[in-house]
Amino acid sequence: MLVFVTVGSTRFDSLVQAVLSLPVLSSLRLRGYTELVVQCGNSAFELASSISQGENLIVEREGITVELWKFKPSLDKEYERADLVISHAGSGTILDVLRLGKPLIVVPNPTLLDNHQEELSSLPLHRFRSTIVTAISRKPSKPLIHPPSYHFRHLTVVDLRDCWTSTWDSFELNNFVFEYSIEVATKTSVLILHPRSPRKSMAPKTVATTVVDEDPQEYEDKNVHAIYDEIASHFSSTRYKPWPIISKFISSIETGWVGLDSGTGNGKYLPLPLERPMDIFTIGLDRSINLLRIARHAGESGTMREVVWGDVLGHGWRSGIFDYAISIATIHHLATHERRTLAVKRLLEVVSPKHGRVLIYVWAIEQDEQSKRKIPTGDESDTHLGKDVVVPWVLTKQGGSEGNGGESGQQQVFNRYYHMFAKGELPALVHDAAKLLGIHVGMPSPAGTSPSVTRGVHIVQDGWERSNYYVELKCWEIHR
Repeated sequence: MLVFVTVGSTRFDSLVQAVLSLPVLSSLRLRGYTELVVQCGNSAFELASSISQGENLIVEREGITVELWKFKPSLDKEYERADLVISHAGSGTILDVLRLGKPLIVVPNPTLLDNHQEELSSLPLHRFRSTIVTAISRKPSKPLIHPPSYHFRHLTVVDLRDCWTSTWDSFELNNFVFEYSIEVATKTSVLILHPRSPRKSMAPKTVATTVVDEDPQEYEDKNVHAIYDEIASHFSSTRYKPWPIISKFISSIETGWVGLDSGTGNGKYLPLPLERPMDIFTIGLDRSINLLRIARHAGESGTMREVVWGDVLGHGWRSGIFDYAISIATIHHLATHERRTLAVKRLLEVVSPKHGRVLIYVWAIEQDEQSKRKIPTGDESDTHLGKDVVVPWVLTKQGGSEGNGGESGQQQVFNRYYHMFAKGELPALVHDAAKLLGIHVGMPSPAGTSPSVTRGVHIVQDGWERSNYYVELKCWEIHR
């Protein structure tokens, strides 16, 4: 059996040192574990120098094969193959592992105390927060069904042999119900969650078609921008995991490049690439001041991010100032074809005409089987134009005390405007934007064959992933 340990994007010296200690390795071996994989980040420990340049190190200790490395663009495969996960107290990791139905040990990082308390407290349910028990110094006389909530304290040593188990309980999050039992290591700051298989709890969100019959800017102000400022904290708590193709794109960016995240939201892409922290520099732009306040602190390293309050249609940047730009789940909030075209034009304008790279993601009409959104069907005579819809966001404002499980909360529904893209519509926007700029779409012609074409943009990728359409673009310029 395999144990996977992750410390996130920063360092957690005491956790790495603890899981490599002889008592913990012996405890794991006695329970049948034969492999231990540790994502160490920048942690300081006895073998840190052996992986300082990004190497993988494999050693044998106490009858367990131990694999050590610093970072990877995605940890999904590690979660999937693990039989047990030991993690820092990052909400993203907690939710990912629970969705997979894997046992999870959560160890709060004392060096990131305030950050993790804020991150966990942003989870939109009170019952889950109330079961986070830490710094328990003695075994209770009887199991606690709903233990009180304690502040995180310092980590001593992880000892898997000294635990007690409470009764099973459940909570609902992101359209799933999780059932779990709680074990608390009696001499540590450790919570162990053993989830049962998640089950769907709700029907897909009701999506309704709409017609934009007023000034598009005023319509977006009411049905997009005002809503995101209102739901910013709740929205951010559900947007924690970078999408794989976007992570891969950012990881491929050259060291020293400077880029723009146009519509950055809570800034989850600003810290990337995790395997090369600070090698590139991404500036976030957004219309929501409340999301930008969250984006400034994106990531777990404590780094203050550079963010700008502005409009994706604005012309506040010098032409060609950035080496790359991303626009993730933003352009579909623009209410007309002309405004969506202008957004793509702005992206092409701000990146280098010689080597600029751009990645754009938008929601698709074609939703996959895991989507919570059911797109209404109707007149399909002109499907290449996509659909204008409103998608509800349900915000529950809790009433009463924190320990009541949120049952007396009042629900408020916000209907956000989206243009759901049809197949081929996004690359068509690229062609329209390029036409406005007077540049060619396609690969550069061989020298001497088309001397009049000196600047263009190449569509590197044009695809669909998990209910989204995306295009990757690369600019080129030829001097003849």
